[in-house]
Amino acid sequence: MYSFRSFVDKLEQEGELLRISREVDPKYELPALVSQLEKDRQKAYIFENVKGAEFPYVGGLYASAQRIAEALDIPDYAKLRHRDLQGVFGKAMMNPLAHTEKTTGACKEVVKIGAEASLKALPIPTFFELDSGPFMTGAVGISRHPDTGELNVGFYRTLILDDKTMVINASSMSDLRKIYAAYEARGEEMSMALCLGVPPAVTFSASGKHPPGVSELDVAGALQGSPIEMVKAETSDLLVPADAEIVIEVKIDFSRKMENTLGEFADQYGPETAPVSTLAAITHRKDAMYYSIMAGRHPEHNTIGNISVYGILAILEKSLRGQFDNIKEINVACEPRLGTMLHMFISIDKKSDDEPEKLIRAAFAADGGLFPVSTITKRIVIVDDDIDPFNLEDVEWAIWSRLSDTRKIVLLPDMFSWELERCTKEGQVSARVGIDATKDMDQLDELVRPMIPGAANFSLDDYL
Repeated sequence: MYSFRSFVDKLEQEGELLRISREVDPKYELPALVSQLEKDRQKAYIFENVKGAEFPYVGGLYASAQRIAEALDIPDYAKLRHRDLQGVFGKAMMNPLAHTEKTTGACKEVVKIGAEASLKALPIPTFFELDSGPFMTGAVGISRHPDTGELNVGFYRTLILDDKTMVINASSMSDLRKIYAAYEARGEEMSMALCLGVPPAVTFSASGKHPPGVSELDVAGALQGSPIEMVKAETSDLLVPADAEIVIEVKIDFSRKMENTLGEFADQYGPETAPVSTLAAITHRKDAMYYSIMAGRHPEHNTIGNISVYGILAILEKSLRGQFDNIKEINVACEPRLGTMLHMFISIDKKSDDEPEKLIRAAFAADGGLFPVSTITKRIVIVDDDIDPFNLEDVEWAIWSRLSDTRKIVLLPDMFSWELERCTKEGQVSARVGIDATKDMDQLDELVRPMIPGAANFSLDDYL
């Protein structure tokens, strides 16, 4: 089991963490360097000297499926892929381990409440040219539903207005949007805690989507194999991770809302509107580290985002395999190079030429657990079982090698879409595409791919 800082230490010992001591400006200069680090070197990093800040800036920790597996101390983590992790998260979701409460923790080593509290010491970056300002992206937000009393944990982009105020955004996919609505309907102020540098399992669980009544904290406990230890916040009844690096407590006033813009994961700007929050307290370790996720189209952002599709895939597996027993593999891809929407690639052992279209329509009609699949999925491609649906080059080859005529293209116009698809037309609608990239039954013997017999039995490493 790794804490945030013990995992940072592990990566440094392995030579997988870079330290930058030269002073950097958090506005544009820091993000420019982080972008290069993530895309070119793919190592974790610590900027030790951020202009105007007291704490170092840490990122790039979870930039691949292998890093997620390593942080969870899964054996043979170097070999794991997202498809393997889906089962790990599914098992944790089915067997949650209740969190525990302590009287105090490392996150309370320094406590500043009210007028003493300030965000000035934090190295919060301004990422892109048209962003509304500096954004906090790596904080896990903890809130409590006023009706059920349940704690909710998730990631929410947060615009920093000044040393005392901020805007915490909640997308339509998030439970926080429902919690906001409940408090606003009551006419009550809301408490929330933004926690930076939490246990890796909490970071991952906060990124996922869980069934109603299943606590993200308890799924995190199952992921790490021991209960998540929590402590009471200073200004509310919320619980926060005991060993968090930094905890920011706020009060949210729904009488004042603000639109704000940030460069999103698929390389486009996205506006959101949310209430303004006021800083109530800040607690932290004496030698705290500030954790941030590089916004936009970058490896860590997209890797953590991939966790959100694990639950959707589990639902689809059950639904579609019940209708089509010849499905081989299903890949629900959350890839920034494919835009803001999900893309689904399904391999089958085809029985008839009309089967792929039936499967496409069934998949688009399926319940994804949060939204109908059609709301969040742009394209569904069906391929033969000689194609790896997790290899996008393989899928592209199949499309352009086996798409024989227009009957193999299914177009669904004017489908309602989620708000992250910015190209929608009036009524928030856009088109969906289904592609039958399988061989026609009368060409099964003609369209055979060149294969090397027994290739999987030979490993080049054995000969070097």
